[in-house]
Amino acid sequence: MKRAVFFYSMIFICLAAAMASAQTAAGPAAGKASDKVSEKACPFSIVGLWSSEVTTQSTPFFFSFSPEGWVRLLSHSPDTLAQDFEVVSEVRYKLDKPAAPKGIEFITTRGNDVFQPGVTMLKIVEYGDNSFTTQDHVTERKTRWVREQTHRYFLTFAARGASQQDATAFALLTMMDGRNTRVNALGTRPVQNAEGKTTPVFGSVPPEVYEQFTEDKDKEKKSDKDEKVIVRFELTEAEYETIREIYQAWEKNVKTQELPHADPYLNGMEFLSKAADGLNQCGEKMKLHRPTRSERDEIASRYNPPQHTLEYIRVMRKKNPELHVTDGAFPWGWRPMIQLPGQ
Repeated sequence: MKRAVFFYSMIFICLAAAMASAQTAAGPAAGKASDKVSEKACPFSIVGLWSSEVTTQSTPFFFSFSPEGWVRLLSHSPDTLAQDFEVVSEVRYKLDKPAAPKGIEFITTRGNDVFQPGVTMLKIVEYGDNSFTTQDHVTERKTRWVREQTHRYFLTFAARGASQQDATAFALLTMMDGRNTRVNALGTRPVQNAEGKTTPVFGSVPPEVYEQFTEDKDKEKKSDKDEKVIVRFELTEAEYETIREIYQAWEKNVKTQELPHADPYLNGMEFLSKAADGLNQCGEKMKLHRPTRSERDEIASRYNPPQHTLEYIRVMRKKNPELHVTDGAFPWGWRPMIQLPGQ
């Protein structure tokens, strides 16, 4: 028994030492173009909706880059979701190095209001998560492109309870596009088996469970069973894609029964830590928590295995108050209404 308690406590200590200070990845300073491509830990992604200095009241075009190598010119429609913009034209594009580009080509069969017929080659002198700058090889004119926000992404960690009968802990990944909200929740929760006995399991968390974890409900703690903690971070698209791949891998492991541990609490702790690590893929942004020897002894003596995830999330919330998105600040009815510059 002592050996099992020591093993759990060491797992908790190691995870706490890797506590993530989640914050969104910032690209290069806006408007500062240079002849040197910016260094980035995360790969560049051009997929999505962009405006450029060409986008004006007289030329109200936005550019939708697809992963298949097409860019669509979209006409702006006031008070309309970007998904409903009208397609005016479509041309091919090609990045020389998609993850770290130095140049882009636009291949146009027929000319349009933006691109001449043939191949337009531009040098990429700077890029970030939400902008990039191109330069014409002949005129040396620079053009800045800005990503338009058509989606918002959030990662929520939540836990409640301190015993096997009521302990629940999960990570909730949310994607919003103004029309649909996509939610994935994975973690550890108690369920009743065929004999009516309560037992913990790791897997998908149903809506009736995770919808109870809103910050403003049941604020008064009546017992350890009622205690809950939540911390929510807004993600960049790159962070979302990284964490989505983590979810997909763990969902596959659940379906194939190939989870790394037989113990659901250990699976829950490892999954939460990997999801948190996804917030730190674009540079060192973590505020590390390094327990002293006395703190490690206190963790081992005070907390049982079901409570480890709750304490892990509690420390994450305590160390990152400025990054936590409260229920009051969460954009429940958000719609990506794209405006033309100057509107």
